[in-house]
Amino acid sequence: MALPSEDVLLELVARYARVLAAHGEAFEGAELVTPTGKHFPDHFERDGESLGRLLARVVSYTPLGEDVPLELGLIEDAADDGHCTSGCAKPGARVDGVQRAGSGYRVPLPTTELANPTRLVCALARGVAAAVLAETGEEVEAEDVGAWSEVFAVASGFGVVMLEGSYVYAKSCGGPSIHQGTAHSPDELAFLLALFCAATETPAKDARKHLGATQAEAFDVACAFVRKNESLVRKLREAPELLEGGAFSFEEKRGLLSRLFSSSEEAPKPRADRPQKEVDPELRALVEEELRS
Repeated sequence: MALPSEDVLLELVARYARVLAAHGEAFEGAELVTPTGKHFPDHFERDGESLGRLLARVVSYTPLGEDVPLELGLIEDAADDGHCTSGCAKPGARVDGVQRAGSGYRVPLPTTELANPTRLVCALARGVAAAVLAETGEEVEAEDVGAWSEVFAVASGFGVVMLEGSYVYAKSCGGPSIHQGTAHSPDELAFLLALFCAATETPAKDARKHLGATQAEAFDVACAFVRKNESLVRKLREAPELLEGGAFSFEEKRGLLSRLFSSSEEAPKPRADRPQKEVDPELRALVEEELRS
């Protein structure tokens, strides 16, 4: 899987840097949240009480204040028309943002997300991150709320959850399909996750072992690119405000051919201990005659 275009990469870095520059203290100490019993130890029964515990667990990994009330708003997804009797889960529509509910927020949750743990946690993390976004007072266009929420989610440690939720194999009545529960594509979220790991000095292997094959491939490519941009990572850690405006460039990406033909590198010299074979005079004459012709 290839990296996103350079323009997209620049935009992703700028957005992530903007979050850190403006709200770095809130995300200080954020750790990678993994889909394991370490971070989600509660037993889940797909009932109201379990959903409430899961929502509280997700909130605990974000900088959202405990005094900000949250409630879930279950939504009957348009895709859930009641005609699927085979027990399959239909791909649902993504819901971006949150709704005001008194002094807090209502996190929308399509009922179709309840059938898949990855989709469920991804939807909750996106919703809670949208509430964090709203609390910061950041002014973003309505159509960008979903994407910005995911940047806040990644900064909170939910990069693995977001990346897994961006590419979920699903069985539906119409046959197999891929459900994308995120505004960002898998390769974009893989890059954001790689930035998080580099900026927080989290070993990439700690994230990779929880990724599916497609997501892991995208993550490997993103990590390799980020490793080549050490100065960018250093600025993310120490001075993200230098990156949020987007006025920066990536370090040169040097492949095999650029190394072979670089004028700044000397051509390999023949080994001194190996005698150079003399060219046969007749062969040399034939070559020179052919060149002249």
